Amino acid sequence: MRRRDTNLNDALVREATSRASILGMTPRKWRLVRAFDAVVRFFLPLLPGPKAMKNSKVLPDTILVVEYWNLGDLAILVPFLSNLRRSFPGARISLLANANHPRFLEGQGMVDEFIPARVPWAQHSNRWRKYNPFSRHWISFARTLLALRKRRFDWAFSGRMDVRDNLILWLSGAGRRIGYGVGGGASFLTDRVMPDLSRPHRVDIWLRLLEAVVGPPNRKIDGIRLTGGDLASARSFLTDLGIPPNVSLVGIHPGAPVATRRWGRERFAEVAHRLVNETDVHVLWFSEPGKPYQVPPLERCHPVSLSLRLFLAVLSRCRLFICNDSGPMHLANLLAVPVVAIFGPQRPESFGPRGAHDRVVIRPEFACRPCLDYCIFDQPYCLRTISTDEVYSAVENVLHLTSVCKSEQTPIPLTEKSASRV
Repeated sequence: MRRRDTNLNDALVREATSRASILGMTPRKWRLVRAFDAVVRFFLPLLPGPKAMKNSKVLPDTILVVEYWNLGDLAILVPFLSNLRRSFPGARISLLANANHPRFLEGQGMVDEFIPARVPWAQHSNRWRKYNPFSRHWISFARTLLALRKRRFDWAFSGRMDVRDNLILWLSGAGRRIGYGVGGGASFLTDRVMPDLSRPHRVDIWLRLLEAVVGPPNRKIDGIRLTGGDLASARSFLTDLGIPPNVSLVGIHPGAPVATRRWGRERFAEVAHRLVNETDVHVLWFSEPGKPYQVPPLERCHPVSLSLRLFLAVLSRCRLFICNDSGPMHLANLLAVPVVAIFGPQRPESFGPRGAHDRVVIRPEFACRPCLDYCIFDQPYCLRTISTDEVYSAVENVLHLTSVCKSEQTPIPLTEKSASRV
């Protein structure tokens, strides 16, 4: 009895540690989550329960993966999906994804079916709009859940560590529901996985789920394929811009969906100015289709606004990509394009780029990180205090490693205070 109590206490301590270190969840928020969890469990007996779980040794015929957030989150999911396909080549894998985002994973062989969803709290960054009870998205979401429940999936996965996502797994009716209970909703799961605190990156958090049920994943499986047609379109597009075929390209993407992650267009423009003046590269200034943008009036700096598929093909031709903490950063990782990423409110150890030549520029002294994009100050000083010199130092470092720099100077090392490598 005493040993069992000790093991239980150890498990509770590990869960509390995970909530603090990975989720940054305060005791107050944990109490709110537990209250929500209790209310939901009180009403759940009114609904038909999920189907009975098959023997855990029986391979699944149908698998549901739940990731309905942003484009970068789908990019982070790629290693998990690749390993899932390798583990269950004969299973039908369905991905519940945000209906607002393009399906760049189509044709990759990882997913058999994309289920579009408009989950109300994933449609907006504004807190009121997230949980507006009068939003029409609730009706659409309820219909999606009913459709999922009719499917009766064998297995379902969520790597979110969120009580809401665990509830979605239960409501989907899947027989085996694999996720994390540290953020609440553990009773909605059949397989309650404990996170590995030594691997806090979101990629590893997803892979940990697979490791818990089928064994160690192949961490080298990471990337997406571009077709010959995609690459031909990129060559044609660059030729039409007047860019010679053998020049070095550097991509700059100054955008981010949340204002607190934007370093500033004028600062990116300063970096572009120095690149054009000090190297022989051509700069591609990327912007999102349909949105207004201002391009620095520089020679060899080209404005680019592309569909997602063509963006991926053109990005694959770049020797370096400079960006904020955003979805395109993760897409560059999938294409093995070196990245210099400017980080503000998020932790790069959890969401940073993962390439050997990638660099993260960050001011680590801000104890308020991560703030989950709700800055407690009048502006995100964690970004505002990053200088163009710090970013260009990281750019020079990567350009030297990839033999792009015009000069033969020694690469400038990154200081511990100005940047860290992920």
